[in-house]
Amino acid sequence: MTQRLPKRPTHVARRKFPYPIFIGALVICIVAAFAVHRHVASSRNRLVFAVVGDSQGRSFVWENVIGAINTASPEFVLHCGDMVASGTRVQYEDFASQTNKLKMPWYPVLGNHDIRGDGLSLFTELTGKDRYYSFLEKGHKFIALDSSQGFIDDLQMSWLMEQLEWNGPKFVFMHIPLFDPLPEVEHSFTDRDQANKLKELFAAKDVKAVFNGHVHIFDSKEDNGVLYVTSGGAGALLYVPPEEGGFHHYALVQVDRDSIKVEAVQVDVEFEEPRIKVMSQEGEKEFTLGELSLLPSLEANSSFENQFGNLRGQGLYVGVPVSTLLSYVGGIRPDQTLIITCSDGYSQEFSYDNVYPSPEWAEIQGTMLVAYEKDGAVPPDWQEGPRLIFAPPDGIYSNDDCAQTSSPGQGWNVYKSAGGRWARFVSEIEVK
Repeated sequence: MTQRLPKRPTHVARRKFPYPIFIGALVICIVAAFAVHRHVASSRNRLVFAVVGDSQGRSFVWENVIGAINTASPEFVLHCGDMVASGTRVQYEDFASQTNKLKMPWYPVLGNHDIRGDGLSLFTELTGKDRYYSFLEKGHKFIALDSSQGFIDDLQMSWLMEQLEWNGPKFVFMHIPLFDPLPEVEHSFTDRDQANKLKELFAAKDVKAVFNGHVHIFDSKEDNGVLYVTSGGAGALLYVPPEEGGFHHYALVQVDRDSIKVEAVQVDVEFEEPRIKVMSQEGEKEFTLGELSLLPSLEANSSFENQFGNLRGQGLYVGVPVSTLLSYVGGIRPDQTLIITCSDGYSQEFSYDNVYPSPEWAEIQGTMLVAYEKDGAVPPDWQEGPRLIFAPPDGIYSNDDCAQTSSPGQGWNVYKSAGGRWARFVSEIEVK
């Protein structure tokens, strides 16, 4: 019998390629890649940054603001000016040392306090920035202006016009605002025609928002499609109560394409601003130091002579005339007495003639002021304020001056020292 061998296959079976699986995987990869591209494109247009203003050398507040900003971790910070109190090297170096603790880039502009003395050159030296400049961030242009004098000079204006021609969304930041959010105060551009022109330009040239400081509050409002934000609460004396925007803060700005969200983030500070209560039989009114700083003020170099004949208290003071404060409660009559009381219990009595001096007394004692600032510093950095001072023309309130301008039973006739009249920590002013 012949054994048959099994037939060899006429074809070789091949392993099938899994086309459905491949195509499905390819589709998933394409969709994923498209999603990543969209995410990247979105993130390129999304910005989160912080805006601050008017730290003004009050390091105990600014330190807390820096800590709060670092916690929020924005991409960068815009500082809208008044970094320091009076433009000195020591103040700038202290500010730079503290601000370098920020964990992100920061961009400053000049404020009116910053340019005092040699402040302009120190600003350039210690910040590395020009008076005005611009930078790009994720397809947005940021334009830094110098409005520290209440207007934009011609050279800067020409530069600004060129910057505004850039095709894309823009943000402007400066110190003094075009218009004051507290219109009764008018802390704004001195050149109103220029302010109106800039307002029209910003609306026409795709400026999304304008940030400023100078006014010590938080305020945000839209005008002709442009968002105007005031952030002046990084340290300086606050102008209004908290419910009206008077609180220490920074502004957190979130930009996503055409959407802009601005949030004022309050920063708690363990310090209560001094208040001064002014009283008479006709009424009473209380002022914070911030509210005092909004009143008509005088600036004077002055000092006093103590009981040993030594000069003390030398400095540049800023304060409000006592006569101005008394006008809110009906003034004082010649037969009445003015009592100044301090938070530590110390008190002094003054007469009508001290408040409203005759030409002869005015030449000797000068104007009677409640000073809230000395050499650019305010409480608590200035530890003796608010303080009652006299501002004679020669800058020295001497013991002899005190003797000649003390009414019977007051001042020199009770305690022979001109310095005794310069009451510290003033808390109450009362007419009796």
